[in-house]
Amino acid sequence: MAYALDSPPFEEGRGEIKASAVCATLGSSSGSAEALRRVLPDKSSYSFDDQIMHRRIDDRDRTYETSCFVKGDGKMLLTATAEMLRYDKADEWVNDVVANAAPLSAVTSFQAGDKAIASEKLAAVYVPCRAKAPQEHLGVVVELKQRGGAAGGPEVREGLISLARNAALFAHEEARCDASAEVVG
Repeated sequence: MAYALDSPPFEEGRGEIKASAVCATLGSSSGSAEALRRVLPDKSSYSFDDQIMHRRIDDRDRTYETSCFVKGDGKMLLTATAEMLRYDKADEWVNDVVANAAPLSAVTSFQAGDKAIASEKLAAVYVPCRAKAPQEHLGVVVELKQRGGAAGGPEVREGLISLARNAALFAHEEARCDASAEVVG
């Protein structure tokens, strides 16, 4: 009977995504947990690997880099990265981000930072960081590696945007940025 319904026998229920287990680099744990529930496919278990490779420690430091890897049943489902970047124009950053994840025609803008884009696969925000160095920004990218579940395209896109905004606010604070983030969580 299970095969007739196109599901394997003895399928386990969806694992719980607890706010306390979510990567700190995704920002607001309760908001991020809710967004993850909307965008991730059903898996029996989820794991979160939070990595802070470079933490900006003072005004002279121009490095900041974090990653969050979300797995379900051992398979990569979502990645979220934030790093200090320097581009002459925000559109150059968009081209680099989109070139690796989705066709440019699949992304649309949303309000956040100096530039923000999203599709059903990714959401990214280019956030001002240093007031004295206006070209230095934080690039935050949340990419869905595996879709699934009942959520439709617009709901997935909104969930990814929520994750990107939360991660951008967290990165902006942790990187000790002094320019206005222009991001609403």
